[in-house]
Amino acid sequence: TVILAGLPSDANAAKGAAEYDLEYYMRDLFMGNKKEGNLPVSNAPPAAPPRTLREPLLPLLLDDELQSSIPIQELARVTSIPIGALAEQVIAYRTKVAPAFQASHPWQKESVTDEYYFDLTCYAIWKVASATIQDYAVRDKFVRSIGSRLLKEMVQREFLSKQSIALLNKNDNKLTELIPCVIEVLDQFQSTAYCSSYRLGDKNDEERSGLKVFDELDDEEISSPNGAGSVNCLVSIFDPASLGGSLQITGEGSRFSPDFVGPTLAALFERVGAKVDFESYFVDPVYRPNPKDFFPNERFYQFTIARKS
Repeated sequence: TVILAGLPSDANAAKGAAEYDLEYYMRDLFMGNKKEGNLPVSNAPPAAPPRTLREPLLPLLLDDELQSSIPIQELARVTSIPIGALAEQVIAYRTKVAPAFQASHPWQKESVTDEYYFDLTCYAIWKVASATIQDYAVRDKFVRSIGSRLLKEMVQREFLSKQSIALLNKNDNKLTELIPCVIEVLDQFQSTAYCSSYRLGDKNDEERSGLKVFDELDDEEISSPNGAGSVNCLVSIFDPASLGGSLQITGEGSRFSPDFVGPTLAALFERVGAKVDFESYFVDPVYRPNPKDFFPNERFYQFTIARKS
């Protein structure tokens, strides 16, 4: 089962503009769809113990004080609202929805080092962002800026190898040259326990995955004026720490949900001098006879890397 995530198209811009009653949505948090017809939704699988998120990437993603991490700083920059005022709104929202989150995914400590408290905090930040950013183009700018900042900080703080840093300091790379960079960035997300694992490329095609996800023909598509001009890349992130909040926001009718990996890889792919768009989907790998049951563990991305016209 698959459900679309991400920012809304212009056609859907009006949808979800009005604020729905919060308690209506929170009562069904993580419990699947509403009961309809003859088959009730099944109970969700029990939550695994929360992972512990760690440095070096975690302080860039979120911080307990809501002062120094990239999302809160970028939200302040985009909205011109002081960080302190935004932090107060996030804390107030987080406190309001915490009981519903904790009922299904109990955290062990009130710190963003705890996977489920991280998830709750992401949800609260993006809900405050949706309330303070009404323009969908500005929302996209906010998300993209998070990815650009993350990649920039990884380079400046030397989280990546010297070879990758040298490549990422250029803007005229080939896609094949960037494959090790992509893997290193994904390794950073995994090593910080943001996700349990990842897959680069098509799971049904070993010739288009991992270190072979791009080839020389892809380089030509982007660089040659005679090529079609676009290349697709598939990435799967398993058990992302922001999954629950992202699913909840999607269930509320919005596609403006917490995301770190998508915009970071988009910023990386732009290093070939291309225009990069991406969509993401939530995937439940288990076949379930009841169509109302949907318990995904994967966020699946499709990137379209196109030659600039």
